[in-house]
Amino acid sequence: MRFEVRKKTEAGILELTWEKRETDRACLRDLVNQWGYALDRDCQIDLEAFGAEQFGGAVSEAAFFLTEALMQGAYRFGRKVLGPGASERIFELRDQLAALPEVTVYLVFSGESEESPEPAVEKAQRLGRCRNYARMLGDLPANYLTADDLCLYAQKMAAEKPALSLEIFRDQELREMGCGGILGVNQASGTQAALLHLRCEGKEKGPVTALVGKGVMFDSGGIHLKSMGGMEGMKYDMCGAADVLCLMEYAADTGCGFPLTAAVPLVENALSEKSLRMGDVITMLSGRTVEVYNTDAEGRLVLADGLAFAAREAERLVDLATLTYSCQEALGDETTGFFCNEEGLAQQVERACLASGEPVWRLPLGERYRHQLLWSKTADLANYMPDKRAGASVAGSFLQEFVEGRPWVHFDMVGPAVLRKENGRMEKGATGRMFGAVARLLEI
Repeated sequence: MRFEVRKKTEAGILELTWEKRETDRACLRDLVNQWGYALDRDCQIDLEAFGAEQFGGAVSEAAFFLTEALMQGAYRFGRKVLGPGASERIFELRDQLAALPEVTVYLVFSGESEESPEPAVEKAQRLGRCRNYARMLGDLPANYLTADDLCLYAQKMAAEKPALSLEIFRDQELREMGCGGILGVNQASGTQAALLHLRCEGKEKGPVTALVGKGVMFDSGGIHLKSMGGMEGMKYDMCGAADVLCLMEYAADTGCGFPLTAAVPLVENALSEKSLRMGDVITMLSGRTVEVYNTDAEGRLVLADGLAFAAREAERLVDLATLTYSCQEALGDETTGFFCNEEGLAQQVERACLASGEPVWRLPLGERYRHQLLWSKTADLANYMPDKRAGASVAGSFLQEFVEGRPWVHFDMVGPAVLRKENGRMEKGATGRMFGAVARLLEI
């Protein structure tokens, strides 16, 4: 898939037209995703007509949105390249696995504007590629992408990006650090847990932002074993980790303004005689103790250690996770729930999401939810409240206990992160939702 910017020219190529009407950028993204999904030949799009309404005539902004949204719709998972030995070559195969059609999209404009849209198009292509790499990682079968495989992928990625540095902590180092949440969830797995720590130096000195992504490579539920229906799609429980890893690549490619770090914990919630049991007490990286009431509420244990680790060097924390079905039940499959402990940051989140056309809704935190985690007789708090009401807010309040007072936003994207059936806009599977919004947030 190629993009070319040129002045308006003669007809003859398929022209995708935008019918002007009152709408918002979320609806606009749906339309452009639909264009990309159906694209099978060269086409041209009038940038000025497209950008006149939602973008106030800003050609570069319209070109950026259009390019990355087309790439999101056009993505197809290239399953034909999977085979023996592929798990060790995911990085090398990623452009074939995150496949795009062999077409050229001509973005045409009058040329009267002083600003050239070409830099915006190039940047948008980088975002589109990195988001589709994250989707490809989510779409891979769990036996092709274990924690070992994703560590190898991260090593190869960092080796190609001079702006990135990478440390990987495995079981021994995690034990020495005291990461009881990560190790506890992973203790029934045949693969060592991992914590990826990435850094990207900013162009300027300033506050450090940390990204944290939930990386449960497969979630059986543990002792609280999921049903067959509940276990379907649990390879996608690492979409937050995939997004964070590829957001760091995007930041390295485009140059982040301020220093950026990432903590990506990787585990498998498996089932064996070594599994965490109901009532077990684990000691987290922060030193707090947690009673495990529900072994299928494992994501918050993993994220809690990741957040505590990230808080050691960052002034602002952003985490992405497929965390609770309670959030999906409240908001459905199109809207991401977010939680935030600082009003200024919450306003930035809403601006970034509005600009990217990715719907979010802020859900509440507070003592009334935190109190529901303080019932344990044997630990500082429990990982679950037997009463399932307000499950997303209870989970968010659990995470807040580990952010060390830092400004923090948590995206619970279990609904929008995965498309469960074709909708004419995107292929079934990982969607990359919130990738563009978080990329914008990092630039505010």
